Amino acid sequence: MSLLNSLLNAVRKKDPFELLIEPYIDHLYRLAFRYTNDQDLSEDLLQDFLVKLYPKYEYIKTIENLRPWLAKSLYNLFIDQIRKNNNDPVNNSEKEDALASFVAESPSIETLINNEQICNKMAEAVSCLSEEHRTLVSLHDIEGYTLVELTEFFNTPIGTLKSRLHRARNKIKESLILMEPFSE
Repeated sequence: MSLLNSLLNAVRKKDPFELLIEPYIDHLYRLAFRYTNDQDLSEDLLQDFLVKLYPKYEYIKTIENLRPWLAKSLYNLFIDQIRKNNNDPVNNSEKEDALASFVAESPSIETLINNEQICNKMAEAVSCLSEEHRTLVSLHDIEGYTLVELTEFFNTPIGTLKSRLHRARNKIKESLILMEPFSE
């Protein structure tokens, strides 16, 4: 009986890395899905990310504000994978899919706006933004990151982020104004 209890206790104990990362897994998956817009690709991205993080556990546990650090690291891995695919002529269609999916509309926008036309127009307007502006709008307006958290993420002063966010929103607004009126 003692052997059975010791085996059960060993199975029940979680790895310290898992305990540290587990509260952020859902958030990281949502970010990965937003970047790839594909369930399989987002799971692969998250798995690759966790595999790279695991050996760095000692460093990771010393990070004071882990959520933005994890988000930035996941984003960097995503960009690295896109760059790798850009250099691989075999994966041209995958490259285009990954870049197009990065701009895809957010499920949270769909829940707030039931009108499919508005969602399509909004996604089209967001797609006109630069990659940096798309990421900033996505993280701040959709994911709910504060500007203070985003200063760590982008390694940019808060005033610069405010002006970039303002410019990005204005570009979205201008794009929506220039589009055809919504049909009712």
